[in-house]
Amino acid sequence: MTKVFLSAGDLSGDIHCAMLVRELLRRHPDWQIFALGGENLRSGGAQMLGDTSNLGVIGFSAALLTLPRTLQMRAKSLQWLAREKPDAAILCDWGGFNTRLLSNLERLKIPVCYYFPPRSWQKSGDGGLQIAPLCARIATPFEWSAQRLNAVGARAEWVGHPILETAAQSAPREAIRAELGIAQDETLIAVLPGSRALERKIIAPHVAGAIEMLQKRLNARFVVAATTGTRSKLRIIFGEGVEILENRAFELLRASDAAIVKSGTSTLEAAVANCPQIVVYDVPSLIRAQVKLTRLQKKVPFVAMPNIILEREIAPELLGDACRAPQIADTLLQLLENPENIAQMRQDYALVRAALGANLPYTATHRTADLVDGIVTQPKFLS
Repeated sequence: MTKVFLSAGDLSGDIHCAMLVRELLRRHPDWQIFALGGENLRSGGAQMLGDTSNLGVIGFSAALLTLPRTLQMRAKSLQWLAREKPDAAILCDWGGFNTRLLSNLERLKIPVCYYFPPRSWQKSGDGGLQIAPLCARIATPFEWSAQRLNAVGARAEWVGHPILETAAQSAPREAIRAELGIAQDETLIAVLPGSRALERKIIAPHVAGAIEMLQKRLNARFVVAATTGTRSKLRIIFGEGVEILENRAFELLRASDAAIVKSGTSTLEAAVANCPQIVVYDVPSLIRAQVKLTRLQKKVPFVAMPNIILEREIAPELLGDACRAPQIADTLLQLLENPENIAQMRQDYALVRAALGANLPYTATHRTADLVDGIVTQPKFLS
């Protein structure tokens, strides 16, 4: 019986790996896939070894709060790996946890496919390259990431980004708007405030304040995207004046005329959905101090993935003190009132989609499944 270990930390990794698990089990119904992850992996057919929900945190202080649970999960995983010795391991992103498993996996002679390697978005420097000698294969969403890794001896492949698959499976814009009861001439604004508790605490209240201001100046419907279990928490923040839609963020973006998006994977979803966006982000004061001390902002001039990919600001970023209700409201209005900027943003989105692998002859899920297949079934694949 073939056994595969899989470790995915945050919500996006859980979603992307659930797609991969479904594909692997479609090809190999007799395989058993044991995972650290969340509800998406569970529903995708993985047998769960641990729940990583709420372990994807930001900053040193937040990481300290989850440290006992993380260490417990690591110990349990290492015990399981030593006892079961699976045929392969799939690690997805979550560098703080997964990269620390690599030496253990090497010692146990368990070949690794790293899906979404750490810092894959980075175009220069040595960040994320230390995994190269410890992985049998690396499946990365960006072409430059594969080039950087291969230059230091990795066997990496640009597989593209699975967000493109979400787009391919989504209903057309007009059909989604009709289902949501949005009239053809009605303005729909998507609001993606983030899935983490810290984001709800720090960012969402400012966005809610902006919506309150915008409702007095703009004739539009505002719909907030929620993840499983967050609807009631978001209702407390946003009140009764907005609608809340659960687990349909991409469809909401595709149907919308513009969006307020928390920085993260959702900014790529907006680009793939062709939805004009403004990007918001803030962190607690302690993390801001860490950023200043490490001069991180000078090293990483943008935080929104479309801007990082194109190395210029195509979507406005409202960060830190700029992530406040008046600035958010004004920036969204400026975007909506400037069709030329919207047209330019959509032209730039086409370049972002190309960088995500829109022109590749395969999908990220299928090609990564091929790599895992090779590791498990073809001994020569590892040589």
